[in-house]
Amino acid sequence: MRINTNLGALTAAGNLTKVNDAVRASAEKLSSGFRINKAADDAAGLGVANVFRADIRALTQAQRNAEQASSVYQIAEGGATSIGKLLERMKELAAQSASDSVDSAGRARIQTEYTSLVAEIGRVGNTTEFQGTKLLTGSYGATNTETVGATTVSSVGFSSNVGAVTFAATGTNVYTATNGSIVQTVTANAATAETVNFSAFGISITKGAGVTASADLAGAVVTTAAGSGQFLIGAARNTVGGYSDTTVNLLTISGSALALGNASLGLTTAANIDVTTLVGAQSALSAVDTAMGLVNAALGSIGAGQNRVANAVDNLKSTILNYQAAESTIRDLDMAGEMVTFSKNQILAQAGTAMLAQANQSGQGILKLLQ
Repeated sequence: MRINTNLGALTAAGNLTKVNDAVRASAEKLSSGFRINKAADDAAGLGVANVFRADIRALTQAQRNAEQASSVYQIAEGGATSIGKLLERMKELAAQSASDSVDSAGRARIQTEYTSLVAEIGRVGNTTEFQGTKLLTGSYGATNTETVGATTVSSVGFSSNVGAVTFAATGTNVYTATNGSIVQTVTANAATAETVNFSAFGISITKGAGVTASADLAGAVVTTAAGSGQFLIGAARNTVGGYSDTTVNLLTISGSALALGNASLGLTTAANIDVTTLVGAQSALSAVDTAMGLVNAALGSIGAGQNRVANAVDNLKSTILNYQAAESTIRDLDMAGEMVTFSKNQILAQAGTAMLAQANQSGQGILKLLQ
């Protein structure tokens, strides 16, 4: 019999330590609800679960993006509907003026209202916005810059689809932009480099210092480019087009499909908005029909886009739910199963403590040999 090395007590102590560690691990899992609380619990599973978690957050934001796209369409539809109603009234007025039952004084009064309605269409088209971005000017989402031929002009920036705009120097450092019946004059400063803004067209020209009223702008013609807005509505990885794949991740809203300004509708041409004569009224009727066709086409594009967005949102919700289920399978704890393990280890810990006490007492039997 030996007393210096109590193998029974050491074995009991070792087993008790292991059981206590298992009790602590079970308590950590049960208190957090997670099967994986640190990389050591399941390194491979943690990596997969983290990928799922990142995708879920990205897809949740993509769902919000799609819902914002729906808001864009709704605002654009409101503006387009208003323009359609204005065109209906214009057609009614043009039809009235196209009859010789109205004298020249009557046609003059009709022209007054007709002109105001054209101006209102321009205002609605130019002020229908989403977070400061114009929706019905034809270049939603676009940021286009084009260098013109004049050497003293460095760039022309576009924010609206207004067709061809002609710039001319009309005085000392005075510049005039013209598009049909829309004319805007801006005074610049020849001594400094600056940006000349033509707000009526959404166009800005950046010029250098020392520019005079020579032919620096005369004859320069700029045609604005239609753009498109893009919304990320997916988080697919390792595809051919990556995150820029328009068939997988991006929803595109065509700016040109929503071009409903006066120029785009053909309402800047003088012959199309003159109802002071019988012939003019007939021409105006034809122009209004064309404009209404463009508005209806825009509404069709808006409706199709709204349906696609609604389907995208539904798909994203389903995908997010499935991803959450997949992550839960890996990361979350089976509480019932872990509670069984916890209870077992608690009993073993109590038994181990009792056995350690018994093992520590076994050496006392040697004292009887010394009596």
